[in-house]
Amino acid sequence: MKKGIGIALCLWLLCALSAGFAQDRYQEVFDASADSGKLTARFLSLSTAAGKKSGDSTILTSPDGKVMLIDAGCDDCGDQVIAALQALGITRIDYLVESHPHADHIGGFLAVMKAFEVGQVITSYRVYPDSRVNAIMEEIDRQGLGYTQMAAGEAFAFGEDVMVDVLWPEKDVLPVYDFSENSVPYVNNHSLVLKFTYGESTLLFCGDLYIGAEWDIVQWYGDGLNCDVLKANHHGDRTSNSKPFRDAVSPQITVITADTMEDMRIYQQYQKAGSLIFHTRYHGAVKISTQGDGAYQTLTEMAWGTQTKQ
Repeated sequence: MKKGIGIALCLWLLCALSAGFAQDRYQEVFDASADSGKLTARFLSLSTAAGKKSGDSTILTSPDGKVMLIDAGCDDCGDQVIAALQALGITRIDYLVESHPHADHIGGFLAVMKAFEVGQVITSYRVYPDSRVNAIMEEIDRQGLGYTQMAAGEAFAFGEDVMVDVLWPEKDVLPVYDFSENSVPYVNNHSLVLKFTYGESTLLFCGDLYIGAEWDIVQWYGDGLNCDVLKANHHGDRTSNSKPFRDAVSPQITVITADTMEDMRIYQQYQKAGSLIFHTRYHGAVKISTQGDGAYQTLTEMAWGTQTKQ
């Protein structure tokens, strides 16, 4: 048996055992009672019909209780995102962030916007003429929500103690009017890249950035990309997560958000580099929190234990 296939089988078996016999820890992962004073990221485990990408969604809470939602999965996953927010007792989303305008990232936006009070919607300057995007913009106008486009070199505060630096893309990007498959890499390569800094702790979110743009930001920032926690690019696929990028970021913890194992080699490469790695397909929802001291507490929905990374 090939090594990669063997590891995948082991992961599947562990997942099955966790789901079948271990205590469901969904309530524990979404217990917000200990969140105060911590920067916490909850990477959601989304699922949908076979053959359709469920996509990404991450809920972040600042040490002083501000809420950010980065992406909201595909159309079919809006209810799952809403359920996760409600489990946390959230009634207001201070920042609703679109990493890039693909269906598996913004499909649940409308449902979320109608279910919660939203303070600010943040996107890049990307122009994408799509019915889903148009409906979201119409809802922003209807509700009179704050709307901000951001680009490389800008930054904003997430509560009193967390700074979010926008590393990519540049402001002056061309719109895409080509709906063929050729447009997909372009849109992915213009995903928002956000670096969160809380004291000595850092987190990095790059949407679905492809290798081409990874190389660009490595040239731009070099070791400035170094972060403790990384959401793996493009659901952990081989279109992304290049060695130069992995080396520059050098994450202590990596989270892959996908309902399938896109490429086992990427999982292995992060693991071999010493990163503690989680995959929502096998671990369920993943909670990572820090007090800003560079140490992290992790908890997964599937009963794989609580871990500390320092």
